[in-house]
Parts: sequence; C-alpha cells; structure tokens
Amino acid sequence: MTADASEHSVKVFFELQQDEDGYPPVTCESMWATPVGDGLYRLGNIPFFARGVAYEDVVSAVPRDDGTLGFVEVVRPSGHSTLRVIAYEASEAPELRRQLEALGCDTEQSHIPNLFAVDVPPSVSLDAVRRLLEAGDASEHWEYEEACLEGA
Repeated sequence: MTADASEHSVKVFFELQQDEDGYPPVTCESMWATPVGDGLYRLGNIPFFARGVAYEDVVSAVPRDDGTLGFVEVVRPSGHSTLRVIAYEASEAPELRRQLEALGCDTEQSHIPNLFAVDVPPSVSLDAVRRLLEAGDASEHWEYEEACLEGA
C-alpha cells in the first residue's frame, strides 16, 4: 500500500472485464482507501488492473451485497497517471523500476512476475516517463500500457 495503512483504511473493490485472452487475470481488484466523508474515498494504491483510476483519486463507493465497498465513479481526479509495465526478462524489471523512481514515480510490484504498476505524480513529466518506456518497448525489453492519464 502506497499510503500509510491505518485502522481507518478500507478496501474498495473494482469489477473488471476480461478480454478474450483472459486479461486481466482477475475479475475484481481491491485497493486500500481512506474515507473522506459522504461515501467518498481517497485511493491509497496504484491500480494494477483497474482502468481510469489513479493513486489519490477520490472515488465514490457503495456497499455491495457481500458487505464490501464497490467502486462507482471517480469524483475528484488527483492529477496522477497510472501506467503498467511488463518486462520480458525478470532481471530487467528492478533496474527499470529504479529509473522510473529516479524520475519521481512510485512503483508497485504485482503478484505476477515481471508486472508492475507505475504512479506518475502531477509534478513528474509524463513525456519523460513515456520516452523511457517507449525506448524499452521499441527494443522489445518490455511493454507498457497507459491505464489512466492525468487530465484524460
């Protein structure tokens, strides 16, 4: 969890649609969030599979039949962007994560080997991050996707 966990954190669940290849490999993703009042929650994780949401976005959520909280919509975007990277060789992932962190991004390792999520805060140049990722993509070291772009 990127944000500090506390007794006030809750999980918000995001329903996911799988494509014909079975991606994402799960049908639901949960993220830690902090209640901010009136059914609103500030996300405390970088999403691995949910699209259209980013770290620190304020989202609305409602109780589901099983008692958990289900995502409804983004109410206040944080200005952060979410990218995901899958390295073709596991040995390349740590160095790429270091390079992204040197640019000012945070990263979180997935439970899937070689896959990690990238948070690009508003203070970091998305163009600089893209240049780094596109160079590795072009040389077939990794692939990346833009899951949520600031202002998009």
